[in-house]
Amino acid sequence: MDYIKLEKSGDDLRLIFLKTELVFSSTSFILEFLEKTIYSAGGGKVVLDLSNVNHIDSSAVGMFISLKNGMQKAGRDLYIDGVCENVLRILNFLDITGFLNLNAA
Repeated sequence: MDYIKLEKSGDDLRLIFLKTELVFSSTSFILEFLEKTIYSAGGGKVVLDLSNVNHIDSSAVGMFISLKNGMQKAGRDLYIDGVCENVLRILNFLDITGFLNLNAA
């Protein structure tokens, strides 16, 4: 997939988003791809690297929440890394930064 680069280190999986925007037109198939990739990858932690992303919409937020819920049910950890100020502002506005494990860039 040309939207995401995968890096695996032991049991851990890092998913690096390559596009600058995560919006409605792409999030449904990205979510499907991520779910298949994450759940087939085995048991370590998963890091979504948003270093290249400078804009998200509500569908991307929904995607993060869905992934986080699925990972919690599976007993695994999901982290979001490389969050820029614009993305962080949206997550703060929606009051979900406490729910998501964030590491701001």
